[in-house]
Amino acid sequence: MDMMAVFQNWDGKTVADLRGIADQLAPNDYPALLCACRSADPVIARAASWVLKAAYEDGAEVAFPADVLAGKPHWEIALHLLQSIQHCAVDMPPEIVRPYLTHQKPMIRAWALDAAVRLGAPDALVLLRVAADDPAASVRARARNLLKKQ
Repeated sequence: MDMMAVFQNWDGKTVADLRGIADQLAPNDYPALLCACRSADPVIARAASWVLKAAYEDGAEVAFPADVLAGKPHWEIALHLLQSIQHCAVDMPPEIVRPYLTHQKPMIRAWALDAAVRLGAPDALVLLRVAADDPAASVRARARNLLKKQ
């Protein structure tokens, strides 16, 4: 499968073709995948970020694109990258995820909290206590699970 052709033709919902790309990734595909995550075309970047997340979940050792997360991407890209932090080595300051802690979408807030704690935010306990009162159940649940690990 041609990775870029799949990304360009992605319908924005169906992940079967994206899973097929993730299953066939080889280390020499990673530079193109990271480049696609940085694409100005939001469909390509969203598809690529999904495949990158799947690659991290499968144990791939790919450099984490902190610059993409710092650039305030489409919310789905941010979600994929925030969720990926639990599966890969990330060398970035926790301040990069801080803007996502107040995002309008609860899943973004939940995974930003997870990322901030994993990245060693100096105020992690305060963030967890604040998140325990979030109106969204998903954020409160993530905070409870993270507190159990503290």
